[in-house]
Amino acid sequence: MSMRRTSDTARQAAQWVVQLRSPDRPVNCEQAFADWLRDSPVHVREYLHAVEVWEGLGHPLVAAGMSSDSLVRQASATNLVRFPGTRAPADAVSEPAPRRRFGLLRVVVPSALIAVAILAYVGWRQLTIFDVATGVGEQHSTVLPDHSIVELNTQSELRVAFNSSERRVELLRGEAFFDVAKDPARPFVVYTDVATAKAVGTRFSVYRALTGTIVTVAEGRVLVRHQRSLSDSTGNAVHIEAVEVVPGTQAEARPGRPVQMHTANIEQTLAWRERRLVFDGEPLEEVVKEFNRYNSPPLVITDPRLKGQRISGVFGANDSESLLDFLVQMDHVTLHRDGAEQIRIGSDTP
Repeated sequence: MSMRRTSDTARQAAQWVVQLRSPDRPVNCEQAFADWLRDSPVHVREYLHAVEVWEGLGHPLVAAGMSSDSLVRQASATNLVRFPGTRAPADAVSEPAPRRRFGLLRVVVPSALIAVAILAYVGWRQLTIFDVATGVGEQHSTVLPDHSIVELNTQSELRVAFNSSERRVELLRGEAFFDVAKDPARPFVVYTDVATAKAVGTRFSVYRALTGTIVTVAEGRVLVRHQRSLSDSTGNAVHIEAVEVVPGTQAEARPGRPVQMHTANIEQTLAWRERRLVFDGEPLEEVVKEFNRYNSPPLVITDPRLKGQRISGVFGANDSESLLDFLVQMDHVTLHRDGAEQIRIGSDTP
């Protein structure tokens, strides 16, 4: 095989490693991956090398001193890969007679290599300790294996995947607060679609909003960095520096823009942990969006003139009636309930 084709295969293998770990991978990703593996033993070899690099020699097979090359050789020779600390199965089939070996290997070896790669992939998947999700109005708190505590807000979902070098959490949607146990040897990193937030021991929240990712620090320090490359006005790539976020501040990462720093109202930002919503002059449109994260049926503003109406107050997160009682005290605001479908907020003026 030419160097060009080998390079292409290595690049494809690296892409598979990244895609299989992506929270946004296609639904048919695993099947397409299996099909790609079956195309050639070279695909399997390159994928094993890519996994070895990705895991930083932390994969259980590699950690036991078995390189991807030795795994391939073992699979080719015996059609059996023994995991560290396990015994060979009692009913393992002995090798075929030498005179039939060559013919069988043409079929068996590719299957064995595929099995090794799939085991490597499954081994990574086993590092995914668990997924946690909440529905409308739900909140959930759990203790992670490292004794860190995560509080998940309404309509949120995260995936926890720890290994020997990193405590990885993928925030797939919504918002979470992290009280991170100190472990300098294994940084705690939260991933979203546009940014990462890296901490060692600290307390902070990450909100995956529609416009981007917002990281707010209550204690300690967090390094926030764009996941995607940025370009300047001439189209040239821009080096992405990590932004250090300290208590009382927050970082906002939006697609295509440098990370922006803001002063944070910690009490307001984290009030959801006490099931409270705090507003200080926010437009009604934003207030309604926030209430709809926690409640059903949804609130709908039918008069565009009301969207910019400024609202200040403290409300129960799961008590949309408290907001409605507040609104009807305002001049010309009307409410119309469409059964369990929606609650419309309108005006009695033409």
